[in-house]
Amino acid sequence: MIIHQREVPYNKDYTTFFEALVEAKVYLEKKHPEVSVELMYNLAGQRGWATIQTRYPSLADYERIDAEMDNDEVYSKLLEPIMGDSRDLPIDDQFFRVIQNS
Repeated sequence: MIIHQREVPYNKDYTTFFEALVEAKVYLEKKHPEVSVELMYNLAGQRGWATIQTRYPSLADYERIDAEMDNDEVYSKLLEPIMGDSRDLPIDDQFFRVIQNS
């Protein structure tokens, strides 16, 4: 299993931001039931960043689904309140492979 974790900053209009995250999560999980998404924000430490943790069965699945979602107009529209016009948000991406029993 592969986990993609992305941290994205939000501003004072966090209600709209969080609503857009939830709508995008529902859409992605409905379109790709093999994917699960967790949405979080920090209660201690650095505020103003949301964490999106997405689980994929494999790295190949991540690459295929990521490419497909990049070209999905509905998904792009759902992300507009998050990304804004610039699409130049500072983000922090990390990838993890889950340690499993042999």
